[in-house]
Amino acid sequence: MIYPESLSQQKVGDIVTWNYHAAGVLRQYGIDFCCGGGISLQEACEKKQAPLDVVVQQIADLAGAASTGSSDNYHEWDPAFLIDYIENTHHRFVRSKSNEIAAYSQKVAKVHGERHPENVSIFHAFYGLIQDLLQHLEAEESVVFPLIKKASRLRAEGQPLDDQLREQLQAELDGLESDHEHAGEVMAQIRHLSNDFTPPPEACTTYRILYQNLAGFEENLHKHVHLENNILFRKAQALIA
Repeated sequence: MIYPESLSQQKVGDIVTWNYHAAGVLRQYGIDFCCGGGISLQEACEKKQAPLDVVVQQIADLAGAASTGSSDNYHEWDPAFLIDYIENTHHRFVRSKSNEIAAYSQKVAKVHGERHPENVSIFHAFYGLIQDLLQHLEAEESVVFPLIKKASRLRAEGQPLDDQLREQLQAELDGLESDHEHAGEVMAQIRHLSNDFTPPPEACTTYRILYQNLAGFEENLHKHVHLENNILFRKAQALIA
């Protein structure tokens, strides 16, 4: 794995695009590589007061060990193939886990909310988030993804894209990135409320399962948003340029 420029000046989202294994390093320091992926690694480390030299070295060490399998080279995938992957992996995950996590959250809020009121806030924040996310997925699948696939097909066939398609797709992309930013902010709020998804020592099994599931949901969401914001949507922008 060879990065295109000095790691410290490389955008966070680009680093993860070139090698998704770097996401694990960034996550250790609380660095947002999906919604906040547009700033340099140096800026991100300064914001989180993370040791830049250590982070750079950890990411650089991944280069030799990075898998060369196609599963890691998301940026090389055709837009249509990437869309199918996102739908079958990340959209399916949101739909399958949302109700389960919400049920756990409601139960913990009801049983433990008086002593640990942060769980009431977590429930309301997560419930609102999944309502927004489910609408968001429908919009992507019914409108935006078909537009990207159409633009990709026309380009592959050497046909021009009309102005209406360009304008509609651009407007849709702008709205989706705004939705992603909101989702990231809500999950960051939940992380803060849950003390980095760390239950108190006396927490019951359901309490612990909830926090484990919330951590997994955030990790999946980060990858989901990264694949769209930093890879798929850039491919779409190139198609309509």
